[in-house]
Amino acid sequence: MRAPVAWKWLGRRAYDDALAQQTAAWDARRAGGADVCLALEHPPTVTLGKRSSAADLRVPEALLAARGIPCVRVERGGYATYHGPGQLVLYPIVALAPRGFGVGAFVATLEQIMIDLAAVFDVAARRDERGRGVWTARGKLGAVGIRVRDGISTHGLALNVDLDVRDFDVIAPCGMPGLAVTSLRYEGAAASLHDVAAAAEAIACRYLASAPAPERWKAAI
Repeated sequence: MRAPVAWKWLGRRAYDDALAQQTAAWDARRAGGADVCLALEHPPTVTLGKRSSAADLRVPEALLAARGIPCVRVERGGYATYHGPGQLVLYPIVALAPRGFGVGAFVATLEQIMIDLAAVFDVAARRDERGRGVWTARGKLGAVGIRVRDGISTHGLALNVDLDVRDFDVIAPCGMPGLAVTSLRYEGAAASLHDVAAAAEAIACRYLASAPAPERWKAAI
């Protein structure tokens, strides 16, 4: 029987601090330690994934800095992402192969965590052919971007709970200018970040414990 995935709530953490926490957890897992899912929210921050370009920023970096919003280039996949208070971020530090995951199945699992979590609060979320993450009829609800080194994942998912979606105006989300962004609150859910984080623990740890059956979510991988 596989060991459970540990859950660690970090609260609100600056991006650099959370990145250091991820690195420490990755080092520990590589040395034979436990898989862990770090759960947190960030202060206002823009991150640029490996596929990002200067065009993904809709305002100059200098202006972001003047507003107190760091812009960080990171080694995850994907494009530009905005993080801020009211957005639940999960960073699973998981050795994929021992739990039966390939990279595609792991990404689909992160999406499924968000879909199931939204359903707890009566919001219908789904995958979309426009790109990875989860969506509603109004727009993009959650993003996924990971990095796998030596078979161990870092980075993860970001689910918009009750943040002001206008904050995304500083970037072109997913590399798509004008893409509409939504949140659980905008979809009508009376949910706080605390509520969603509490519900996320059981859902995330269950899905991260082992890969889905090969036929499950096949069309999404």
